[in-house]
Amino acid sequence: MPRYMVTLEYDGSGFNGFQRQPGLPTVQGALETAIVTYAGEEVRVMGSGRTDAGVHALGQVVAFDLEREVEPERTISGLNALLPAGVAVTGLREVSPAFDPRRNALWREYRYFILNRTERSPLLAGFTHHVACPLDLDVMRRACSLLQGEHDFSAFRLRSENGSDVREVLECEIQEKAHSVIVVRIRANAFLYRMVRIIAGAHVMVGRGRMSIDEFESHLAGGARPCADALPPQGLFLWEVRYPDESTAWR
Repeated sequence: MPRYMVTLEYDGSGFNGFQRQPGLPTVQGALETAIVTYAGEEVRVMGSGRTDAGVHALGQVVAFDLEREVEPERTISGLNALLPAGVAVTGLREVSPAFDPRRNALWREYRYFILNRTERSPLLAGFTHHVACPLDLDVMRRACSLLQGEHDFSAFRLRSENGSDVREVLECEIQEKAHSVIVVRIRANAFLYRMVRIIAGAHVMVGRGRMSIDEFESHLAGGARPCADALPPQGLFLWEVRYPDESTAWR
């Protein structure tokens, strides 16, 4: 039974998150419905991670099994013709039957987009969080540099999950983009619940002078509750998921 690895792009605005929920529009539900219609087979899609309601993705990775082999380009076109406008398949290939998009991931990268200007933007409102007051990017970059490495992120998650709250941040940076957009880019081996949105919220507090670098560092050194509010979901993108070659190798 062939297993297929699929890359998805989606606008999370119209969905109650990625994971299937009875009676609610979800990305997983939309994809599974399209696959059933296209291939005539019931499938269970496995995702690299579960994005919350309103969160977007440029590089979500999923996998599913079919009874028969399919031609990738034709299948991409066929599925995109059946999917709602807010979801698109951007890549599909056959992989090892042992491939697991969640467990085999080397790292995931998220980006949080902030519109930092006085005026709000009707065009960017669905994909950014608006912060009207000026942000100090230099001090935000200092905070960002503290996150790199292995830490206990108990103060940067909404609730505790099974196991450890220790995660390794591989890269973190503050980027300046056109049209007054600031991006918090963070890459890690794994993430905790609401971790990126709380990290982005803490950076906004630092940038506004409402949290000092010393306070930020003390939260990172040890904290049992969120040190900042999670920013709204519309600014967050699951940007990329990377795998070792051997996990996706076929035959």
